[in-house]
Amino acid sequence: MSNNITLSIIVPVYNAEDHINNCIKNILNQDFDETIEIIMVDDGSSDNSFNIIQNFKITNLKLFRLIKNRGPSAARNKGLDESSGEYVYFMDVDDSIDKDALKNLYLIAKKNDCDFVFSDFKRILDSKNQRDKTFNYGDDKIFDRTELLQHMQKEINDPSLGHLGLFGCNGRLIKRSVIENGKIRFVEELRFLEDKTFCWDLFGKINSAIYIRKQLYSYYVYPDVQTAITKSINYGFDVGYFELVTKRIKNSFKNFGLTTDKIDQLADQGLIFYIITLLVSYSRSMVLGKVPKEEGEKFRGKIIDNVLQNKNIRKAVKNYKISKKESQWIPKAINLGLRFFLELACDLRAKEVIKKRKAGQE
Repeated sequence: MSNNITLSIIVPVYNAEDHINNCIKNILNQDFDETIEIIMVDDGSSDNSFNIIQNFKITNLKLFRLIKNRGPSAARNKGLDESSGEYVYFMDVDDSIDKDALKNLYLIAKKNDCDFVFSDFKRILDSKNQRDKTFNYGDDKIFDRTELLQHMQKEINDPSLGHLGLFGCNGRLIKRSVIENGKIRFVEELRFLEDKTFCWDLFGKINSAIYIRKQLYSYYVYPDVQTAITKSINYGFDVGYFELVTKRIKNSFKNFGLTTDKIDQLADQGLIFYIITLLVSYSRSMVLGKVPKEEGEKFRGKIIDNVLQNKNIRKAVKNYKISKKESQWIPKAINLGLRFFLELACDLRAKEVIKKRKAGQE
């Protein structure tokens, strides 16, 4: 490449003044000999984040600012627009990566001419890894187009894979030419599921993906801080946004030559799966006290009412295939149209997930 940039590291920043120093130092401390650019996009922060980043006098640090808060999708898109590396790598400002993370991913990508390389991850709570000795796959794994199709279908059946399984954007090395040639960007209306939607667009275009069975990315859990799902629902999450996701699911599967009936079936499965994901994730935040009880019940209730009144959702849930790893009662409650039953089922599932994570089972 003419600019000789191997890797563009894109970091969205929003009111993160307490994390910026650690994030930048973590990146600069990488055991990685290739040329990188660090692209930090301040997403309309109201704290001192922008000024703190400005004070770093680093030649390969690019800083951009969105005038108002537009969400992680817009910030990442700005990062992509300004990137020039052969590969891109997304991470959140309050997470960290092992010292040899970039080196591991890059060597595998170059050796195999691979479009998408990712590792496993740690979930850190109070300095303890909740996923110690827990991995999404049993061994290093190469996903050719056939394997990729199988695991794309598994994505909408298996809730245990979490947000950093095959689907996700953080902690993965992605060939930038695939993103640019496919005209792939994050859907800016979405503040939740935006990473998975990005992957549905991406996986229709890539030739292969590789998983490294090492926990190279550390995702930090902050008990007293609202999560992205909490913020997105409180900000205003319209059930109609799921149509944006299912459209991407359909388009992605079309690239694999599936029949229209099969694609429609998978899109309906994905629609219900992601609705359940949203409800359980928000319920988990409620159980953990990240949102006040009355406020949480109000926002969740609004989502549930919209779900139960939506004809497409009520139709899709009738054919939903329930996996052994998820609640049997949530889709049944949606099918029956029972709000109280659905709220109770979400609370029970949220408590179960919290318990499993603390025990390192997910």
